[in-house]
Amino acid sequence: MLFSIAQMYVVAQFFKVLGFVLHAVPMGIWFAGLPLAVLCIFLNGKNSNRFARRIFTQLPIMLAIGINFGIVPLLFTQTIFYKPFYTATILMAWHWFAVIPILIVGYYAVYLAAFSVATPNSQKQNAKKNNKENKRNKNSTPINNRTIIFGIIASLCLIAIGTLIVNGQTLMVRSDLWLPIMERTGVYGATTGLANNMSDPSVWVRLSTVFAIGLVTTAVWSIVDSYFLLRKSDEAEDQANDAEYKNWTLSFAFIVTIIGAFVLAGVGCLTACFKITGFVSTGISEMSATEMSIFIASAVSLVIVGVLIGVMKLCVGLRGKILVVLVAIAQTAVLAGFATIRQIGQNTRLQQYVESAQSLSLAWEAFIPFLIIFVIGVVVIGWMLRQLIVSRVDENN
Repeated sequence: MLFSIAQMYVVAQFFKVLGFVLHAVPMGIWFAGLPLAVLCIFLNGKNSNRFARRIFTQLPIMLAIGINFGIVPLLFTQTIFYKPFYTATILMAWHWFAVIPILIVGYYAVYLAAFSVATPNSQKQNAKKNNKENKRNKNSTPINNRTIIFGIIASLCLIAIGTLIVNGQTLMVRSDLWLPIMERTGVYGATTGLANNMSDPSVWVRLSTVFAIGLVTTAVWSIVDSYFLLRKSDEAEDQANDAEYKNWTLSFAFIVTIIGAFVLAGVGCLTACFKITGFVSTGISEMSATEMSIFIASAVSLVIVGVLIGVMKLCVGLRGKILVVLVAIAQTAVLAGFATIRQIGQNTRLQQYVESAQSLSLAWEAFIPFLIIFVIGVVVIGWMLRQLIVSRVDENN
């Protein structure tokens, strides 16, 4: 049975937003959390080292999850906005293809950093000789230089990938630049694939927005991790260390959330003052009523995240898992809100291409294999997360 692309449109929009939200959680942890982990290594504190170890240990799984979920919004972008998408990516073809080798290098660097976190053999032998002293100092042991090197390499690779992808997505909605770019970079009417859109301020607006949201996502994840994924111990000393670490993550999360909120506010002020097109259609100052309502709801959710973290930090009696779940739900609402605003803005800028494509017939049956594979993928990823929770991966073992 055949359906028009207009009938498929609502389903595609839903999966684009859903896929972006599912992708944004692990993406925030590697895009903003990895640089924070490297910074925490240089701080060389007991709890900051422990946070860095846990992030590095979890990154291989987070990277795999983020990449797989990132395929979903990209797939539907290609389906609905195929004309502007392929035009933009052909104009910047070599930059687009560069994502693959950079990702390979970044992926290996993440694994090497994660494996480098493991305690060296010499320290393990010393630990056997003096178990009590090892337990006392296990969280404050400095992380080796290999972890720092591979962590920096991985972070630079992932930031470069994010920049290239945003470069393509911003060029996709700038149809006014396609012909001038083609004339400037083409050779006898053939594109060289060497174009870019780096001079467009919206590239840096979107990158800053993603980084700010990633900071808050990392902050929330650090609390969720400390409350749900720490390996439990019957020893009083370990329990005291865990309690101290939970208290540290609350302070850390609150500070990082405030920084993320200020970055978002700064981006909003810039887009409003200079009317820069960022993650919305025509800049924050010219939002539609729908965009503005979703933006306000997202901002309120972000405030709720900060308030709940602050309450947990100040009120010892209110540090429960229920509040942690509420913080996670509020941050998910932030991600969903910004994903929806981003989608509305993209629809507005590319509406002419949607309308021109609505005359085409689309085989609905082609969607069924995707849905089956998507469900299987969610089950597999759920199993991966289950292993993380069941094992309660702890950097000290």
